[in-house]
Amino acid sequence: MIDIHAHILPGVDDGPKHWSETLQLCQIASEVGISTMVATPHFIPGAYTRGVREGARLLKELEKGLEEEDIDLEVFLAAEIEPFPEMIQWIEGDRLPLYPSRKHILIEAPMFSLPPWLEELLGDITASGLIPILAHPERSPMASTSLPGELVSTGGEIQLDAGSLLGFWGREAQKWAWKMVNNGWVSYVASDSHRAGIRDPRLLERARKALVKEVGENLARDLTEGNPLKVITP
Repeated sequence: MIDIHAHILPGVDDGPKHWSETLQLCQIASEVGISTMVATPHFIPGAYTRGVREGARLLKELEKGLEEEDIDLEVFLAAEIEPFPEMIQWIEGDRLPLYPSRKHILIEAPMFSLPPWLEELLGDITASGLIPILAHPERSPMASTSLPGELVSTGGEIQLDAGSLLGFWGREAQKWAWKMVNNGWVSYVASDSHRAGIRDPRLLERARKALVKEVGENLARDLTEGNPLKVITP
């Protein structure tokens, strides 16, 4: 499996605080069959910025730690970006990290309220030639709106949290997650790992099994292997 959304860099957001926790998350990932993880630290202007400012250096330290601990895991860097009005200008100025494909960017679905400019922003990003990947819209107020379907119809993509499919975020999020899968809107399922033993890569392993049971092996493979491979391939 390839996990395209995981908070594994230490001390940069609400994920692990120390390298020991980071390496524990990576060890779990390797043990459950994840071959590749993308570190996606939060980027929230005025709050979480260190993961973007220091991400490249921290990724190199992580690669060194994985080698020293003999953990068989490939790692890449992107970011989970909270949308903000000037975002398109930041993208054009090469100030926000993309996935290794250089075509995809991960945007956090707003968790509490929907900014009136969000739909236009997503359209502008698509028009710029990038593919916005919307992170966990099933956990957002937008789940009950037309926005997720419209995003997909205009070239955007959706990433579900593995925990949502399993009921980790409650019945409402679980309902919307499976509805989006059954509507054919979902391109990726990722762990959104933060802490070992609470939100960790085992969620992706369990979600993969649930997908196989509910929608079949082929789609489960697409959402956790085939489609994610395109995101990490230049």
